[in-house]
Amino acid sequence: MPPPPSQHTYLRFAYIALFLFSLFAMTACASSSKEKDKALKLSKYHYDLGVGFFSEQQIPLSIRELMLSVDANPDNPDAHHLLGFIYMGRRNYPTAIKHFKQGIALRDNFYICLNNLGAAYLAAERWEDAVALYEELTDKPTYNTPELAYNNLGWALHKLGRYKRANEAFEMATFLKPQLCLAYNNLGLNSIKQQNAIGATRAFKKAIKYCPTFVEPHFHIAQLMRVRNNPRAREFYQRCFELAAETKWGDRCRSYLEVLQ
Repeated sequence: MPPPPSQHTYLRFAYIALFLFSLFAMTACASSSKEKDKALKLSKYHYDLGVGFFSEQQIPLSIRELMLSVDANPDNPDAHHLLGFIYMGRRNYPTAIKHFKQGIALRDNFYICLNNLGAAYLAAERWEDAVALYEELTDKPTYNTPELAYNNLGWALHKLGRYKRANEAFEMATFLKPQLCLAYNNLGLNSIKQQNAIGATRAFKKAIKYCPTFVEPHFHIAQLMRVRNNPRAREFYQRCFELAAETKWGDRCRSYLEVLQ
């Protein structure tokens, strides 16, 4: 009768089995790695086509290629971001928000995507969501355009009727970038809500100083002057009309010019 197998024999069989298992796993991993590389390349190929079509303003073709890109690799943050941007332009805010959120989840410190998610919240009038996002963004030390986040935070607060906090946000935006004429214009509108006509006039004048062709502050300052019977109101209505004759602002300014004649 042959001797019973020793412990070493059992160990040897165990190691052989482990080796065979490892060999199988390595083969599977290599195959999986090749498939992943192929998917990544395919995703990038369709993403690049999508960017090209977007730059040529062929939006349906761009969407098709970007969807193929995320089909090949659902973890492509750039494809999700551009899809979000396109859908926001189409005013499909729920879909835009979904793609922006996916892009943010896939890349740390994806600030441009965070900012655009906030813009989608603003466009969808989701003011509380916008406030939360921009408060987070303004707290990021490596975010390189905080003035934009403060301006957008101010606008969300303004729409919520939190005028004092909105004022603080707009003032921080102009402190960080004194030439940010949109923040001055928004500060002027916020000051009107606070019944601060002097502060509003000052803010609108700053907006015009830094952006002489910015139409909106011309209209607002003309309105403030008109209610106080300031004859200079006509001057600002006239300039507003000259800058934007074929727009809603031009139409409004022309209607007031006709009244003042």
